[in-house]
Amino acid sequence: MNVSNHLKGVLLAGLGILVISPDSLLIRFVNIDLWTLMFLRGLFIALALLIVNIIFYPSLSLIEQFRQLNRKEWTMVILMAVCSFAFVASIQTTSVAHTLIIVGTAPIFSAILGLYLLSEAVARNTWISIGIVFVGLIFVVYDQQQSTLLGDFYALITGLGWAVILVLARRSVKTNMFFIMMLSGLLIVIISLPIANLPDISVNQALLGSLLGTLNGIALSLLTFAPRFMPAAEVAVFLPLESVFGSLLVWWFLAEYPGHISLIAGLVIITTIMLNSYYQIKWSKAEY
Repeated sequence: MNVSNHLKGVLLAGLGILVISPDSLLIRFVNIDLWTLMFLRGLFIALALLIVNIIFYPSLSLIEQFRQLNRKEWTMVILMAVCSFAFVASIQTTSVAHTLIIVGTAPIFSAILGLYLLSEAVARNTWISIGIVFVGLIFVVYDQQQSTLLGDFYALITGLGWAVILVLARRSVKTNMFFIMMLSGLLIVIISLPIANLPDISVNQALLGSLLGTLNGIALSLLTFAPRFMPAAEVAVFLPLESVFGSLLVWWFLAEYPGHISLIAGLVIITTIMLNSYYQIKWSKAEY
């Protein structure tokens, strides 16, 4: 594996997680019903990525890109929309810590899918990392503080969906992920528009919604680009980092303490991810 490619993947995934970390906090700050929030989220994801798409692909017609979409790419569009709905629903029905850490099941599913669908070998230390993350998640679910089973289920759907998306992105090296994400945002707008309470949106909520959607568009594009440079399982192992950063932000600003068990499990997870990334980069240098 080329060291520059692997480092590029690590940087893309890491930056994506940092950008998306305030997501949960902003959802709580907006304080609006699910469908109205999804409308704002989808709208500004679509607008932000429309601008990015025009900047990076000025010679490509949007209509032509739409016509060239294949079944795999449409699957990613739909799954991204489903994951977005499930994630927001989970944040609104269970604790932020539970939502974010359960989304960390993505590495488990991603590694299995990558192995069987891509015949992509998963390094032993990555499997060990996945096992540690899985054990940590068991402790998080065991910690019942401020949680609901329905919210935890929504979080699990999000983690599984993102595992599939990352594997599909790994198989779609030539796919314009900006355009895919933009269509996903538009799909969210179309679904939520008939149910959203648009007259109830305040100026403050609209501003927060625009920031929420823009950060999501940028972050998720970075995360879906990362599998082009490193195995999908390794990208997915970065996802639990959001659980730590996001939970700490909510704890700091909203005093939503994640609980002793969840906090310790989160620290174990982030340490594991950092060590896994270090050894993968070291291995890449040796190969190079």
